[in-house]
Amino acid sequence: MAGASSACVGGWSNCATVTSLLQRSLESVVVNLPVCSDSLECLPTNLKGKCLYLMCKRGLITDDNIKKVLHDKLKVLDLSECDITDAALEQVHICPQLRKIDLNSAKHNRVNITTTGVLSLAHHCPYLQIVYLRRCENVTDEAIISLSTSCKHLRELNVGGCCQLTDVSLIALGQNSKYLTCVNLSRTNVTDEGILRLVSGCCSQNLKELHIDSCKSLTDMSVEAVLSYCPQISILLFHGCPKITDESRQAIADSMQGQKRMKQVTWTIY
Repeated sequence: MAGASSACVGGWSNCATVTSLLQRSLESVVVNLPVCSDSLECLPTNLKGKCLYLMCKRGLITDDNIKKVLHDKLKVLDLSECDITDAALEQVHICPQLRKIDLNSAKHNRVNITTTGVLSLAHHCPYLQIVYLRRCENVTDEAIISLSTSCKHLRELNVGGCCQLTDVSLIALGQNSKYLTCVNLSRTNVTDEGILRLVSGCCSQNLKELHIDSCKSLTDMSVEAVLSYCPQISILLFHGCPKITDESRQAIADSMQGQKRMKQVTWTIY
């Protein structure tokens, strides 16, 4: 038994050494990307995935190299740190199993991700469930309509700061996106009518989180609609909305009596 135990320990040690060597080799490839990029396409799928992950985290994915590390088994793609355009998104057509794509921009507006790129994603990646497009200011209603009709299992959508979106997007989501649980609409130009059409639509029983902060046109009617139609709502952010009054805060307080369903609420009283 002692001999078997020693062999097992030795086996684990060797395994760890191989893993460490592999990781260092991949990191070396990424560090020396200009020299090694042509060989990326020859890598097996599992190694492509590891290189893709490292390149995404370091913001090294570009329009020119993204196709070399994409593969048809890919399910998650985080391009939030990468400076890409629609040309890169059009290469994602080889990833039909994609479930999540993150194109959020944390600091600056993205101007090179437009409706064209999102239309390509929606058409080629029908299994998308999570789509983050924060600050992609050139994304229009046409893109959101396409996501709502093509990606039937859409669950999370972040379009905060997409200033060209209107109520048309919310109407489409309300009609088509049954499984939506989380929507970020902050800093958009939506109105009470759009919010009503969204929250009273087919996602009303599933919606748990809604961000409508800094939406200047919204009034108490929007908050009341959310409370009336969405029994699962637990996160509702509506700070920075100058037309929303203390009536909304009171309506939330009343709705919570005996239920305590809210986890997070933010508001600004003017």
